[in-house]
Amino acid sequence: MNGDIAIVGMAGRFPGAADVWQYWSNLAAGRITISSLTRSELLAAGVPADRLDDPAYVPARGMLADPELFDAAFFGITPREAETTDPQHRLLMQTAWTALESAGLATDAPFGRVGVFAGAGFNYYGLHHVFARPGLVDAQGLLSVVLGNEKDHLAAKIAYRLGLGGPAVTVQTACSTSLVAVHLAAQSLRAGDSDVALAGGACVAVPQHSGYLYETKGIMSADGTCRPFDATAEGTVPGNGVALVVLKRVEDARRDGDTVYAVIKGSAVNNDGSLKVGYTAPGVAGQIDVLTRAYAAAGVDPATVGYLEAHGTATEVGDAIELSALTEVFTRGARPCSLGSVKANVGHLDAAAGVAGLIKAALALHFRQIPPLAGLKQARPELLDGSTPFTVDAVARPWDTDGTPRRAGVSAFGLGGTNVHVVLEEGDGPVAPDPTAGPGERTELVVLSGRTPEAVRAAADQLGEHLRQHPDLPLADVARTLQSYRRHFPHRLAVAAPDLAGTATRLGRAPARAAARRPGVVLLFPGQGAEFPGMSRGLYDRYPSFRADLDQGARLLTPILGLDPRDVLVDDDPHDVVHRTDVTQPVLALHELALGRLLLSWGIRPAALVGHSVGEFAAAALAGELAGDDMLRLVAIRGRLMHDAPEGGMLAVLASPPVLAPHLAGLDELDVAARNAPDLTVVAGPVAQLDALRERLTGAGVHWRTLPARRAYHSRMMADAARRFGVEADRVDRLPRALAVISSVDGALLGKGLSRPAGYWATQLRSPVGYHDALLTAFGLPDPVLVEVGPGSTLTGAARQTPQGRSVPAYALQPRATARADAGDVLAGVGALWTAGVGVDWPALRGDAGGRRVALPGYPFAPTRHWLDAAPPVPDIPPPVPDIAPSVPDVPASPAGGTDAPASPAGGEDGLVGELVALWTALLGLPEIGPDTNFFAVGGDSLLLIRMIGQVRRRYGVRVPIDTLTADATPRVLAGLMTA
Repeated sequence: MNGDIAIVGMAGRFPGAADVWQYWSNLAAGRITISSLTRSELLAAGVPADRLDDPAYVPARGMLADPELFDAAFFGITPREAETTDPQHRLLMQTAWTALESAGLATDAPFGRVGVFAGAGFNYYGLHHVFARPGLVDAQGLLSVVLGNEKDHLAAKIAYRLGLGGPAVTVQTACSTSLVAVHLAAQSLRAGDSDVALAGGACVAVPQHSGYLYETKGIMSADGTCRPFDATAEGTVPGNGVALVVLKRVEDARRDGDTVYAVIKGSAVNNDGSLKVGYTAPGVAGQIDVLTRAYAAAGVDPATVGYLEAHGTATEVGDAIELSALTEVFTRGARPCSLGSVKANVGHLDAAAGVAGLIKAALALHFRQIPPLAGLKQARPELLDGSTPFTVDAVARPWDTDGTPRRAGVSAFGLGGTNVHVVLEEGDGPVAPDPTAGPGERTELVVLSGRTPEAVRAAADQLGEHLRQHPDLPLADVARTLQSYRRHFPHRLAVAAPDLAGTATRLGRAPARAAARRPGVVLLFPGQGAEFPGMSRGLYDRYPSFRADLDQGARLLTPILGLDPRDVLVDDDPHDVVHRTDVTQPVLALHELALGRLLLSWGIRPAALVGHSVGEFAAAALAGELAGDDMLRLVAIRGRLMHDAPEGGMLAVLASPPVLAPHLAGLDELDVAARNAPDLTVVAGPVAQLDALRERLTGAGVHWRTLPARRAYHSRMMADAARRFGVEADRVDRLPRALAVISSVDGALLGKGLSRPAGYWATQLRSPVGYHDALLTAFGLPDPVLVEVGPGSTLTGAARQTPQGRSVPAYALQPRATARADAGDVLAGVGALWTAGVGVDWPALRGDAGGRRVALPGYPFAPTRHWLDAAPPVPDIPPPVPDIAPSVPDVPASPAGGTDAPASPAGGEDGLVGELVALWTALLGLPEIGPDTNFFAVGGDSLLLIRMIGQVRRRYGVRVPIDTLTADATPRVLAGLMTA
């Protein structure tokens, strides 16, 4: 382990930027996103008019968009808890999830101990919106409210809600908080306490729509602008922001194929102590010390640093001291070092300032670009006279290098003197488009999910827009990122397309569906009739394991058939034999077996297999009852015997066997050959009798269709073929099944570990296909999902004609009579299976395609408002404190004039249930509480349960056994315990 730490993910919200990419776009353009507030906005926010009229009032601030919005349900937090929680805690929690997503770590797979190191600014929301409401605090309980507002619980709450098991440390060093958090996170990684670390901070000062009063020689700007290292600088401007980076040891990041935005080579932290004018003043000696030790720890010569993200508060004293300390440590390198400060763009983000600067520097290294110092009018004289090794850039420029690594430094100096400096080196650059890759080379499968239907729809919309705005993204990398490096939620959609434009279009119209928790996959193997030339081509070209299975089968079958099966399966059937029974059956069985094995290799685990006619042989081989080679030899014999049988025909009739029976009267040589659906029966026999049946059916208004078969399969005309085939079949080893199979002879479920009885395959050839009976058995499995493994959609179509199957998901992998060149139909089918809840081994699906993760939009959190308006000022004589708990009947004083007697519920037990529903509604902030709502299922926790029981005891004078209630915590159960 070399001590280097990789920045592998990042997320944040900043003034004028909803994410880090918009943030970087603003920085690279030199855009200032500090807001100048209008008088009407300030008055509407409650700023007194006399304050606005003060000449010293400056109406400027860096503002976040919609800090009151939070997806509480995503994190299992009740609305009441959310609205009483500091928005800094809430937004940092959402940002933590997005940061982990950006690093490919927000998945269902374990990824080691994840530490959280973070801090926040002063909790103005708690002061003015929460604790100023004593009735609210009394109702919720002081501890409950403190847990959502005290900084001690900031990092631990993130660890709890996201299930992170590394150190959870709240860091508080004022303006240097978030960069100190990065320093401590890197130490944790080096020490082995963490395998991954989140580090950063938040500042959400409210009300946002407010300015400040300028004080001469103070730290705030007189004109609402922040111009660090500018000769005209007058101070800083406050701003709000929240950001986190994801860190890993470099060797781990390289092992895992992470995108490394930058490498932390070293860092240092110290305090000025008393060697300065005052507690809030900066100290030059402390800054020199922290810079010197940081570069020593990094093993980096400061002269090789090309960009320095300074603390840069734009105060006369602060900039002068910082520049003096930097000049003491830095020497002139081959090129001057560019000096910058993000405060010029967004203002001073307080506890989030350091990480905001770190992300800026890391992205400058990643994009190989020096960002400008925004709003620069005239640089300080010492930056122009050559007395320092620094320069400032008014516009962005490419970060050229002479072959040495690009390096950057980041400083943050906290009010009170805690200083920190981090040394960075370049990691990976942006993904360059492949000039050799043509558009639409092959279909890829893009998958999205969400906790709700609205979330997955929002995810599809934002991804579609992102793809339209980034047309150079490799589609394979997009698919890889979404398949393997995002958490998969219950509501899902999937699209298969060959290019970004097609993907974006299909995302706009793709349906979403709710996934079953444990679906039972039933593989359906079709029989003769759906085959077409080249049905294996796309699979053969794309998937090596499928190709190997097909090649193995071809070697076995070629001498038996007198032709290479690949002429039919991969090429365009130059011999025109695809529909000839002696060829069709073995090549179809080979194709279906290879496709079934491919699905199993992708992690699809079937609950049962069903084969229609010859498809039952492919099912038997996949289940392990027949060795693959034995199965192919048998099917080749079967196909030849059936091909050599007397000529006949087959008729599909849209009627059930009972309806059909009267029309068969006197036509004694006809047999029912298959029942595929309730009203779909196949009849087979001599051509003359079939002609007679057609006339009867037409006269009776019964619809029918002549099948292309020239033999009467599964009828008495197959008796000789069945006898001879039975002799051959009984010579083959019958093996115990590894997968359950549903017989298409009688619909019986054949469990694992057994084999079929002697004579089964002869009976199967002669007997009618009982596909409908097999379907009924499949429908009885838990949460069945049907997938047709082979050409056509006959079997899934028949399932939809069955009343029991109309609500059962059913998908065909090759529904069209032509195969897509890149197996796109099969990929689309797998995507549909995944939306139904079927697990997929995504790396196995992609094979050795390679690729890398790419930055994509994060989870679209529900924009739900959780916000308490600021409490009104308390008058000299305070009004009665409102109680947010539900109203209950007045409790009369006791006759003796002592303490109040416990309340009695109105309306008996039913009335008590209603009162308890109202109590829970107020406590949890949820409108949908009902008599049988489980307290824990809607986000309640043990602390709130104890709080609720305490309120019940005080209100009703009843002690409730907590252990008994916890087993089934509903208002109805609670009422029963209270009245027992």
